[in-house]
This record gives sequence, C-alpha cells and structure tokens, in this order.
Amino acid sequence: MNNNLKEKLFFCYNKKLKQYLYFECGIDSEFSALHPKTMNEFWVYVKTEELDKALTNYK
Repeated sequence: MNNNLKEKLFFCYNKKLKQYLYFECGIDSEFSALHPKTMNEFWVYVKTEELDKALTNYK
C-alpha cells in the first residue's frame, strides 16, 4: 500500500473502540474487511481532526 495513503488512514482492530467511535462520537468507518491471516474483522477510517480528538479522548 502506498505510504501516502497509509498516513491518511486509521486501521481499527478493536471492536470496543469501533463501537465508541460510532455510538459515542458518531464517526463511522469507511469500510470493514477481514484480516487475511486471522480472519478477524477490522475497520478503516480516514484520518480527520475529529477522529484524532475522539482517539485522544478514548479511555
């Protein structure tokens, strides 16, 4: 994956964090996928100031 693109995306592998972002902050992921080795679901977000603030406030 292009390094420029990687810098603009946030990959979330934590279901509780994903729920916090959606239910508490109103931030929805761009898409979800399955990790090819673990088959666990993960979510991809575009990095924004709003997302950065929410991640900072996550406990």
